Amino acid sequence: MKNISNILLFVMLGIFVALGACSSDASEEMPSAVAKFTTQYFPGLGVKSFQELNDGGCVVQLSGGPTITFDSEDAWKEIDGNGAVLPQVLMYDQLPTELYEYLQATEQQAGVYEMKRDKYYYKLTMVDTVITYDRTTGKITYPGSATGQQEKVSD
Repeated sequence: MKNISNILLFVMLGIFVALGACSSDASEEMPSAVAKFTTQYFPGLGVKSFQELNDGGCVVQLSGGPTITFDSEDAWKEIDGNGAVLPQVLMYDQLPTELYEYLQATEQQAGVYEMKRDKYYYKLTMVDTVITYDRTTGKITYPGSATGQQEKVSD
């Protein structure tokens, strides 16, 4: 009987050690730049999940908030609000000045649900349209506008 209780005690101790070694807080796994970005623009939202990608980037899902994809240099590539609008301070800080000024001029800065970027463009998803900013030319394509034409926002 003593052997069985010792074995059971040893197994239970092993389980507690294993559970203690595993971090239940996904934010502890994130690179510091990614953690700083998420807490700066989405304060108070915990990290629901963190996943490293094969290309060296990562995806962070915030609790009750957006899903953010980062590249291998910890720069955001995509921010999906998952049905909620993105914070204006995020857009002010992270979008090219001309694009943010265009959003302000058209009173749309409070209606962006998703932002994507790569080396060629920024793409903002609204409720009923998409705004694209060409990084090379500075042209903004806004297909939901009355004209559906491209506009140059800077000289």
